[in-house]
Amino acid sequence: MRGREGSAMRNQDTHRKLHELFNERQLDEMDHHVGAEFAYIDHPRRGTMHTLAQFKEWLGEWISAFSDARVIGASYVDGPGFSVAYFHGRGENDGPLGKHEPTGRQMDMAFCETLRYDEHGRVIGGEVYYDQLTLLAQLGLVEQAATRRA
Repeated sequence: MRGREGSAMRNQDTHRKLHELFNERQLDEMDHHVGAEFAYIDHPRRGTMHTLAQFKEWLGEWISAFSDARVIGASYVDGPGFSVAYFHGRGENDGPLGKHEPTGRQMDMAFCETLRYDEHGRVIGGEVYYDQLTLLAQLGLVEQAATRRA
């Protein structure tokens, strides 16, 4: 991948760009940054997307559940063939989340995402980690143990 003035983009620049495209809801623009082979794992939900189309559908599910969802406060670490992003996901649950009706409550929680790159700097895979229990508790869909004891 090439950045400004023909210089090679660092992996973290590509990672940052993908987050910007998510925030701007320009998911189809992600095609320019992803290789032909692609796999992405959502560890908390135990789901794997094997194509870019499946990945964009998965992102669409997040957007449907949190129409104002944003990646905020991100920091990126670059490495040979990979990048890591630590960020907060924030948004109001104004659409269905799986089988759950919208709650109108805010999600604001930490995520850790890794992306892997081919020799041309295109994303070929990734993984995301987040605390699903925190998400469900923030939305009022489960009661946290500490709250029950009080």
